[in-house]
Amino acid sequence: MKKLRRLDPNTVVLLKHIGLGVVMVGVVALIVTGIWYGTRVPSLTITKVEAVGGETIDTKSIVRIAESKLEGEYIGLIPHRFVWLYPDDLIKEEIRSIDRIHNVQLWRSDTTLRITFDEYVPAALWCTAVATENCVFVDAAAYAFSSAPRLDGGSFLRFITTDKPATVGEMMLDKETYHIARELERLLATKGWFVSQIEIDQVGDAFLTLAEGGELKTALDSSPQETVDNLFVVLTSKEFTHLRPGNFVYIDLRFGNKVFVKEKETTPEGVEEIGQYSPLDEARELGSDEHGQ
Repeated sequence: MKKLRRLDPNTVVLLKHIGLGVVMVGVVALIVTGIWYGTRVPSLTITKVEAVGGETIDTKSIVRIAESKLEGEYIGLIPHRFVWLYPDDLIKEEIRSIDRIHNVQLWRSDTTLRITFDEYVPAALWCTAVATENCVFVDAAAYAFSSAPRLDGGSFLRFITTDKPATVGEMMLDKETYHIARELERLLATKGWFVSQIEIDQVGDAFLTLAEGGELKTALDSSPQETVDNLFVVLTSKEFTHLRPGNFVYIDLRFGNKVFVKEKETTPEGVEEIGQYSPLDEARELGSDEHGQ
């Protein structure tokens, strides 16, 4: 009887390593196959994208952005449409790159990806200098969200801040100052005095350009109602009842009881500018006397 030949110990070790390697490769292959098929199960695949929001932005363009980011796979294995690993941040980042969009939200309902967003609505223009084309849109909170095209006419109230240039992504003014300026503009409009531009300097003085001509100078630390009341008290006095937008250079309301008026007066030589001032208390008394008569 022949003796069994013993394998060399090194060969035994090698065979064990080969066997272990085959098993590991098989396990990895099974895992990869399981992942490949498991992440493509219809119930775990995003099949639809919906978008809602904004007023002027086409939601179909938002859906197209999301769909483009859902194409492809992670490491050539897991599809981007897999419900638990879809590229949430990439989709949000791409949608936010549209100037007028903010507050982007994504969530999943079964196999539908839903997108909501808000759209910045332009409330005014923030311009770097008078009559410049370098303007940006600001919203109702004074946030500059997008560059503005060249706009003619009075579609939007223009703001100029002398201490900083118009810049997208910046606050034009603090909210309180902005709301005071807008309220002043609104109150003047109710009196038929329409403002086309407001320039605000470093100390909080405002220079309001009237659409029909002339300028009002005021300090924004006074209440808008008080400013308008003071203006029309002065206009009730005999020497100023003739004043209308377009026939004066400016009315300066920044100095408490004193109101300075610079008028335009037509002479044979042309239009001459003349200056006057009126103590506000005296103007109130004159106005009261005239109404009493």
